[in-house]
Amino acid sequence: MALEDEQDANTLQWEVSVTLSSNQPVIGSEIFTTETKLVNSYHTIGSLPPPPHSFVYTWYRHSIPCSVHHHKLATVQCTSCDKLNASIEKSYHCSSKCFSDAWNKHKKYHHWAAHAARNNSTGNQQDVKKLRSSGSWPNLIDGSVLDENAIMVEEDNIWIKNTLNSNLKAQSSNDVVFSVLTYNILADSLSINALGYCPKWALAWEYRQENLLEEIIKYDADILCLQEVQCDHFENFFEPELKILGYSVMYKKKTGAGLFTAESEKSTNHGCATFYHSKLFKEIMKYELEFDKEASSVVNALEPKIRFKGSHRLTSKDNVALVVVLESLQNGSNRDAFQSRICVANTHIHWSKGHEDVTLFQVAHLVNGLEKIAQSQQIPLIICGDFNSRPGRYVFCYWQSGSH
Repeated sequence: MALEDEQDANTLQWEVSVTLSSNQPVIGSEIFTTETKLVNSYHTIGSLPPPPHSFVYTWYRHSIPCSVHHHKLATVQCTSCDKLNASIEKSYHCSSKCFSDAWNKHKKYHHWAAHAARNNSTGNQQDVKKLRSSGSWPNLIDGSVLDENAIMVEEDNIWIKNTLNSNLKAQSSNDVVFSVLTYNILADSLSINALGYCPKWALAWEYRQENLLEEIIKYDADILCLQEVQCDHFENFFEPELKILGYSVMYKKKTGAGLFTAESEKSTNHGCATFYHSKLFKEIMKYELEFDKEASSVVNALEPKIRFKGSHRLTSKDNVALVVVLESLQNGSNRDAFQSRICVANTHIHWSKGHEDVTLFQVAHLVNGLEKIAQSQQIPLIICGDFNSRPGRYVFCYWQSGSH
């Protein structure tokens, strides 16, 4: 900061250096700087009041951390990143060896930055991929699910028993090799009450979003399944950032935001997002499952005396699942269609204390529908998501043995 005396022909200048003595990141923190506070700070330097003056100030980092070893200071910067207008935070390294060791991963940033620059310069943004018509969810209203021996009422719980067929055989996808990442990223609208042990600055979305993106990029997965993706963050951050990296995207938000919900609340609603590399896969069919709607048909099939209780427990939940059938494009050609296809499901299952029967119902309903999709096309199946279950609990046992 520099203070200049406007009355003296020989202008006097003072420079004041201010250090933030905190390990807390600047991102997510508020810094208030006003002329009054600066004048008061100046006044404490001498005995005379400050003369009429003007001031200028600039905030900057005195030391820059290495993008790989965050506890070390950077001494080397990649000049290519600067030329490509890439994120400079990723261009700093603590030593030449650090830069050399990280080169194979780091050079990917150059490709992404160049790709983004070409799109911006030509004005040819990636076309928004129009999703194919969503297929209807396989009908589960049949004797295998709703016979009188499959439903049990126990106090305040409604249990769906033995609904997992467990007859899917191991299937090959013609030696197609790919990687899958599933991640509940914690919606910002839920973070305040979710992690009471975590400092507020670490939960700030401005701080978390870049760390999340950096971690996701490092895994370099061919298929990404993210849960608790807030609507506005999907549209303004994840979708554009991951499209630049060559991902095709699809999104299904929870059904909690209704017609009379405020727009601000709709934007902070969250859901499931699935991304896949467009050079490796193309979309064949997409299914969207809303558990509350699917539960309505199940409740209607219950006996009248338990129908109200079943409706209260099963149809008031807004959880969803996003299912896509992908076809491999590896080796640059479409091989036998069914041998190169795979079904990928992404979901976030309900949980609340005393409602484990609802959690189990949603998982069982999802699996039964997925089995029908996989069997009808004879394709492998991958199920990703947050199932809100721990080892030894009903849902976990259901995955293991086909019953609870």
